[in-house]
Amino acid sequence: MIKDLVERAVVNVSSIIGKELVKTLPATPLGPGIPTLRIGEYRPFTPQLKERYELFGRWEMATHGHWLGLSDMESLWKTPIENDFLDDIQSHRLAGETERPNEASSLFKPERLSLFAGSDINYEKIYLLWLDCEDEPELWVYDPNGESRYKDLEEYLNAFLAGDISACERRWHR
Repeated sequence: MIKDLVERAVVNVSSIIGKELVKTLPATPLGPGIPTLRIGEYRPFTPQLKERYELFGRWEMATHGHWLGLSDMESLWKTPIENDFLDDIQSHRLAGETERPNEASSLFKPERLSLFAGSDINYEKIYLLWLDCEDEPELWVYDPNGESRYKDLEEYLNAFLAGDISACERRWHR
């Protein structure tokens, strides 16, 4: 199911911005899990995320920035980050954390969050929020228009493909 939705999303984005700009990198071994923002800490693969990461690694020019591969997420733990592209993504993530008091990374402990997607030029990003007693993490999505929350990757992809932006009305704060 996720594989089909992701493949449709890649085709959709490619048709909007041009195939030459969209690039997916090969999948890497799954390893110990999905890196969180806490250095050295991983979350176990869920069915949806396992299917996503078996499909490919990084997806450049994706929805809400660049979808990060597992090795990209681990690279964000390094200081300094040796890759300029990933360093720019990390800089924008950290700026959002300090400049937006209601952003997920300023609300939750780093072991509860993974940076799923990020931009190297603006504040677009997607966090995975790992909640207890949930099968899949929530997606907290940020773009220049604000924030949206989705119960899981499947809901996010279905909304994207349908052009449904109603998730921006789901807020934990007013």
